Order: sequence, then structure tokens, then C-alpha cells
Amino acid sequence: LLGRLNGVCAPTSTSFPLSMLCQTRGCTFTDGAFAVAPMMDYTNRFLRKLLRQLSSHATLYTEMVTANTLVHCDMSELPRFLEYDVPREHPVVLQVGGADPTLLRRAAVFAERWGYDALNLNCGCPSDRVAGSGCFGAALMSDAPLVAACCAAMAEGCPSVPVTVKCRIGVVGTAEEAINADEERLYEDLANFVSIVAGSGVNHFAVHARQAVLGGLSPEANRRVPPLRHGLVHRLAADFPQLSISLNGGIESMAAAVAHVPSGERRDGCVSGVMVGRSVVGRPWQWATVDSTLYGDADPASNRRQVLEEYAQYAEREEARSKQRIRRLLLAPTINLFAGEPLGKKFRAALDQRVKDESLSMSSLIVETAEAVLLPETLDASPRAIWNSHERCYEELSGGHEATQPMQQPRQVLS
Repeated sequence: LLGRLNGVCAPTSTSFPLSMLCQTRGCTFTDGAFAVAPMMDYTNRFLRKLLRQLSSHATLYTEMVTANTLVHCDMSELPRFLEYDVPREHPVVLQVGGADPTLLRRAAVFAERWGYDALNLNCGCPSDRVAGSGCFGAALMSDAPLVAACCAAMAEGCPSVPVTVKCRIGVVGTAEEAINADEERLYEDLANFVSIVAGSGVNHFAVHARQAVLGGLSPEANRRVPPLRHGLVHRLAADFPQLSISLNGGIESMAAAVAHVPSGERRDGCVSGVMVGRSVVGRPWQWATVDSTLYGDADPASNRRQVLEEYAQYAEREEARSKQRIRRLLLAPTINLFAGEPLGKKFRAALDQRVKDESLSMSSLIVETAEAVLLPETLDASPRAIWNSHERCYEELSGGHEATQPMQQPRQVLS
């Protein structure tokens, strides 16, 4: 297919022995009811630290690291790509990119050494750097036998760590092809891809319910222009009940997540869970009820004052032990914690201004800025409280998302 897509390169089929595919079966894994998608420049260990404060159960993914990077970088550089908060960050999945089974097998060794819960192969990234000149990511969906060989090689490199795949529902050369796709043909190709790759021992697939357009669309446009086809992912789960299939793409609220995984548990013929990306980065507090909603457990964060105080202490330790300037990286996970809240924009602006003062400790920078700018009610509101702009107060929501009585008396907000 890809050889015909406007000159976009296609991976060359490998001579890696497919006879060993059956030897990799046995390691099973599922993301559970909720996972945060791997996102370049976002899901580093600092954001994952803050997200773990919001959910004890969500599966967290690293940024994609190429196999070439892991194999050829200096050993002293490995913590930069592989370090995480042990043991609190579990479950955590290492995502790798590449199309060379031999290189991927060597890279997989690190997933086992560093104690990751699973190792994921990126078959979904549509960027030119990855799927174009890199000839991996979403480009791999054109060569299911190669993907199967890659996964088998990865399993050989880390026999105690399950290997999983993140992919799209398909690949095309133009946006017009994606918009006008024949769903039956599209599903046949997707099912064939999953069937072949599952033969290598892969039992979990995270499927973005859009096609990847390999040529002419930016990664951002690839998350917006190709139509969402959630039904195909649900159909895949029904046709492959022995596999774990999680749904990614277009899930922007807890209500939408619950609509796909109503009980929070895997049922035969249903998707095993949902994977959310940009919405978590843009409004992390919106997802602070994941544990109570999807797992039937208590939410670990009582309020954002608690979250900021704990994260600030962590940030101070990390900054003190780092030989590099990481202050802005440490600050980044907090900037959207009050998105959509009263004075939330002023909080972001104040952080951006005060981060320039290097005499401030991280606690002063994060906690004191929040206390100086935001309403006390905002800092102390529970995850189930929402701001009523008409009454100018917070209201607690029940599990059914029905407003109850206001938490506090209305307080005047300047902007």
C-alpha cells in the first residue's frame, strides 16, 4: 500500500525468522480502563509524576524513544530517557519507535532492566520525521509481517515484559481518501493487521480511531481531519475477544470515557479501556476522578492545594539533583492544572513571570504563586466540584454529575 502513497517510503520487509513468533506468547498485558497516551514533549517523567498524583490506577506511557537512541546513546544518557518514579509510577509503559527487529530486540533489553510494566511499539505516529523519512510509526501499518517480526524480536529481548502495539485504524496518502474511505475495506485491512501481529504474541492493541494521512497533513491535523470511526475499534474488540483492545482518539471528557467503558471493567466483545492524550494535558484536573469513576476506588487527590504542595516538594528534589537547567520542564505539568477555572489564566501568566526569578524555590514558585493569585475555594475544591459562573461559587457534583448545594458562599471574582 504505502509504496503507492505519493512517494511516501515504506519499510522493507524483513528477513527476521517468523518461525520464532509462536515462541513469544505468554506475556499478557492490558492498559486497564484508562491510559494516558504517549505524547512527544509532554509525557516525560515530570508530567507522569503529577498525573500519578491524580490517579493510582491509570496506565501511563513514556514519550516515544527510538530504538536507535537507546542502543547507541552513551550509558550515562539512559536515565534521561528511561528514569521514572519507582515504585509509585507503576503501571508505566515504555514506548519505542523503530522498524529494525534486531535493533528493537537490543532496545527491548532496557525495558526489562528498568522494570517497565510493558513495552509498546509505535505504529501510529504520522509525522514526516517518523513515518516519512524515518519509515516507522504509522508507516509500519503497511507491513504487518514486519511489525510481527519487530514485536517478536522485542519479546525476545525482554521475555518477562509484555509487548504491545499502538496503531491507527489504517493509513492513506491524502485527507480525501481518509474522509471518503470505504469502512468495510478499511476494517478488513485493520483486522488483517491485528490478526498477523497478534500471531507474534501481542495481546494488547491501543487503537487510535482515525486513519493516518502520510503526506500533506501535520501531526496536529492528523488528530483532527481524518474522521473518527469509533465503531471500527468496538467491532475489532468484538471480533477479537481474546485480545485487549483500548480505544484512543476523540475522548475529551470523563462522560465520553464512561460511554465507551461503562462499567470500568473489560467485558467480552467490548473495548478493554480508553486512552486519552491531549485532553489530559490540556485539563488534567478534569481527569482526577478516574479512580472513583472507572476503578471503584478512592481518588488520591483531595484538592489541588494538596497536589501542588506534593509536586513542589518533588520538583525541589529533582532540581537539586539535576546538573542541567530543568526548572521550566518541572513547571510545565502545573500550568494547566487550573485551566477553565476563575483566574486560571492569571496563574499561568504569574508562573511565566516568576519562573525568571531563580532565587525562588520551586515551592515558592508553585505554591505561593497559586495562593497569591487563585481563590482559596479553587485550591480546595474537590475533584467533583465545578465552578458555577452564574452563582460565582463551586458546586459539588454527585457521581451522576448532578449539581448539589454550593460548597461555599459566592465570592467576587475580578476576572
